[in-house]
Amino acid sequence: MIPSYNELIHPLLKLIRENEQSRKGASEKLSLRLNLTEEDRQEKLSSGGFMFENRVGWAFTYLTKAEYIESTEQRGIYRITDLGTLALKDAEGGGFIIDRKYLEKHSANYHKNWQVIKRIEKLDEEKTDTDVFFDLEEELDRADNNFNSNLLQKIKDMTWQEFEDLCATLLEKMGYGVASKRQIRIGDGGIDGEIFEDELGLRGKIYIQAKKWDNNNIQPKDIKEFLYNVRGNKGVFITTSDFSPKSREEAKNYKDGKIALISYIDLIKLCKKYEVLCKKRTIEVFELEESNF
Repeated sequence: MIPSYNELIHPLLKLIRENEQSRKGASEKLSLRLNLTEEDRQEKLSSGGFMFENRVGWAFTYLTKAEYIESTEQRGIYRITDLGTLALKDAEGGGFIIDRKYLEKHSANYHKNWQVIKRIEKLDEEKTDTDVFFDLEEELDRADNNFNSNLLQKIKDMTWQEFEDLCATLLEKMGYGVASKRQIRIGDGGIDGEIFEDELGLRGKIYIQAKKWDNNNIQPKDIKEFLYNVRGNKGVFITTSDFSPKSREEAKNYKDGKIALISYIDLIKLCKKYEVLCKKRTIEVFELEESNF
């Protein structure tokens, strides 16, 4: 049987005390620790998501609002706070379980940290009367993470020719180069394309290297090959993966010209900023002010 989010709060906090966790990683570890069956792990909500992952996500939310865990500098990764460590120590000494009622009673900023409260009489997945808290900021962040994943997957699903065209288009929207002077797939050993910085080509070229890789990071040898082909000019190395620390150091030490590195994280941010493969939508949210009347 799948535990409720309330039953997951305590084991999740213990897990994060051991090591920093992402939501997905914590879901996988907790499913093993709690001996969930494959059927339990695969059970879905009516909305289509996995029920267990959804409940782990809500446990993350409650612990965050209680300030027992917090986000790290690495997006999507959480660590335990001093308050969370102290709560676990008290619980282990007193032999009790940390659940929602405990958070409400012992967390000073718990209620203040919730933005919107909505009363729902009955939840199918919990089979009980309960209060469901909806945090607008949390939900927007979750939607943004989902969009980022979907956008990255869309890019990875491109052919290598489409990916190279995408990279050139992005650079043009950023103000580098002009479409009429673009050359893609020039095939001169390590260079996937070049764009001219102005219509007449007087200010020189920017060389493009595009690597549509899945899991393998760019290594120093890849940077060295690119730098050899750039030969003192400007270059942009774009990948759907990431750059190893040594490859970044190799690029940093390049003195003969200028080279920019764009990892999958940078690529997603830039596509969103310049609306490549996506379009920005604005939602207006209003907040009441104190009356002056």
